Amino acid sequence: MPSVFFSEDDMCTTQKLQIARVQDWFIVNGWDVADTAAAADMPICLTCNGWKLLTTNSFNRISQMQKQVSKDALVVFGCLNDAHPKKVAEVHSGKTISNANIDSQIDSLIPDAKIKFADVPHSSEFRTKEDYRVYDLTKQFVNIANGCTFNCSFCHHKPGLGDRRSRTIDDIVEQVKRLVKFNVRIVVLTGMETSFYGQEHGTNFAEMLKAVLAVDDSFEVHIAQFQPQGVHKMFDELGELLQSKRVTDFQLPIQTTSNRLLKMMKRADRTDKVGPFVEKIREKNTRIIIRTDLIVGWPTETMEELEDSLAFAVKYFDEIAVYEIELDPDLPAWKYQKDEYPVEERRRRVLYAKNYIERHGRMAHCGQQDDATMEEVELKRQEMRLSRGVA
Repeated sequence: MPSVFFSEDDMCTTQKLQIARVQDWFIVNGWDVADTAAAADMPICLTCNGWKLLTTNSFNRISQMQKQVSKDALVVFGCLNDAHPKKVAEVHSGKTISNANIDSQIDSLIPDAKIKFADVPHSSEFRTKEDYRVYDLTKQFVNIANGCTFNCSFCHHKPGLGDRRSRTIDDIVEQVKRLVKFNVRIVVLTGMETSFYGQEHGTNFAEMLKAVLAVDDSFEVHIAQFQPQGVHKMFDELGELLQSKRVTDFQLPIQTTSNRLLKMMKRADRTDKVGPFVEKIREKNTRIIIRTDLIVGWPTETMEELEDSLAFAVKYFDEIAVYEIELDPDLPAWKYQKDEYPVEERRRRVLYAKNYIERHGRMAHCGQQDDATMEEVELKRQEMRLSRGVA
């Protein structure tokens, strides 16, 4: 029996689900999963481009695995291939599989496969228990789309994930029905960005959410990575759906309320829609936890702009993640590098923001965290839901 090995990884939720599906594909085609790279017929090195540290870790992982296995046998998989193809080619001459083109590339790994990758159901679980921040199989994930619609000037993720590719509503509903049979308590609708879900199919997120909620009333829904542009497009229809007390978590990353900085970020300013939208949801849904993300220390950001963003965030959101900006020479925002604040000033602003948020009674955490930090955040989030009567 041939065997495959998957390295450790720093992947985001959407890509952990993707690689779990890849593993399932190998298994249904008769492959075993090896414990070590050296013992595998096909060792696969998993890569991530989420932050500079994760990019560095991924290149180091390639180097380490090349010492353990034949370069011809090694497969480099993931965002590094799309974000840094030339750099990957300099260190690896063997097979690569990209996230952005996985559907057209992955079957080449098992040319004689009886079951094609497209015929393997999407995974709702990660490959290993260690991949979870909090291991709880009553909470499972449904990846509704890969890639991203937008082209934010600072984003490390888009170059590695490519443009948005939405699944069909029928496909998503079938996955949710399978989860209901296993008494799943929470369904997380996720993706690198979810707000523009379905446009290529002539549908939208609101229509998909309505179909998911209609499957059964036994589970709650969490929504991740929903950009403010979606609020602008679906204000009334989506607002009414989120008034359902079965929707208990909603992530709406605003990054900043400064129109000037949003233009530099290549993001539309929908701040005027966000506040009324949150108020509309809370009119009937007192159970929901609404979260956002802020980028702090953007080049030329004034303290007034930062404080305006913080004041808005603590007014409308229960939890705020604070991210220190990372500029990269490969990204459009690098043109602002000459105005970049020193590391010490960026860190000072992150701490200032965190203290401001906590002083106003909201939950704060800083971005680029390790899993231990995020496990603590998730546990606090659960406590917050319990305090609102949310199991």
